[in-house]
Amino acid sequence: MQFDESFSVAVVGRGAGVVVLDDQQRILLVKEKQGAKKDLWHIPMGTVEEGETLEQAAVREAFEESGLHVQLKAFIGAYIGKYPDDGLVLRHAWLAEVADGQTAVPHLADEIAEARYFSQAEFYQLYEQRKIRMHHTRLFYEDALLVLASLR
Repeated sequence: MQFDESFSVAVVGRGAGVVVLDDQQRILLVKEKQGAKKDLWHIPMGTVEEGETLEQAAVREAFEESGLHVQLKAFIGAYIGKYPDDGLVLRHAWLAEVADGQTAVPHLADEIAEARYFSQAEFYQLYEQRKIRMHHTRLFYEDALLVLASLR
């Protein structure tokens, strides 16, 4: 065997989420309501539950956190991150579309305070103010813009 388990990285968690861009390329973000993450914004994303595919988790998280039914359009990519206890998490994201006429209203009202769209300038302002929950949100947003451009 050329590459045994010593070449693997132990990942303790898997996350899945979506980047939703409207027709003005504004990004949908959700705002945390409690705990250490309170008042921080991120894309709809969360833990993959047992028995769930990554895609199923992404669609579920989008609905739970934003109240929107989405359709996955293209895989954006994956990034490894760390939990506060230094455990590694592999986060996956898809570019997703929302059917017309839906309004973003979080279903997890005890976890998510708000869901709304931000322009690119507003997003980078939030990022500079350290109001974006994790750097991966920025990476997924930038990757989504590249994927969107390639689909046109």
